[in-house]
Order: sequence, then structure tokens, then C-alpha cells
Amino acid sequence: MSNEVKSEVKQGKKIDLEYQGYVFLGWASGMFQPDNGKEKRPYHNMYVFSPVSTFESEDYKASGFKAEKKKCVNPDVWRSLTPGDKVRLFFDDKGRVIESALDE
Repeated sequence: MSNEVKSEVKQGKKIDLEYQGYVFLGWASGMFQPDNGKEKRPYHNMYVFSPVSTFESEDYKASGFKAEKKKCVNPDVWRSLTPGDKVRLFFDDKGRVIESALDE
């Protein structure tokens, strides 16, 4: 994350601990070489915070947020997002993000 983005996040964005949706953190996009040696293929990933499960048991208890990497169909999914934005994500049948929208 660039210093400019870090500064913007520090100045105006705070994670709302009561929020039960996704918080956009950033993205990565490029080409990768599959292990099978075939030609390079594109990848598009976004990184988000999401609430942890509220499930509790004798052996397990969690609170707060977890960081997740979400596969995206293309980089347009995050074009209008800024790190720290609360977002709604829409998925295809393969679990890839196909669209996002600000959730405020």
C-alpha cells in the first residue's frame, strides 16, 4: 500500500466494529503461470475484512474481523473503491466477485 493510500486511510476511514459486511482493503492483479506449465493466465484479487463467525463452543471463540482474499472476474470490480470503504459484494456460481457497491 502506498504512503498516499495509508495516509488517506488513517485520516478519514475507521473500521466500524459493529459493521457486519465487507471492508475493502486493496487489490492485486496480474498474470500467473499454472503449475501444469500452460501459458500464463490473468488473475484479479481483492482483499477485504469480514466479520468472524459468532459461533462459540467449548473449544472455540472468535471476535472481530478476518482478512480474506476474494477472486474477482475482472479489475472493474474494485475500480471505484478506496481502502476502508464498506462494500457489498456480489458473486457468481464459482464464488468469484462479479460486482461491488458501496454500502453506506
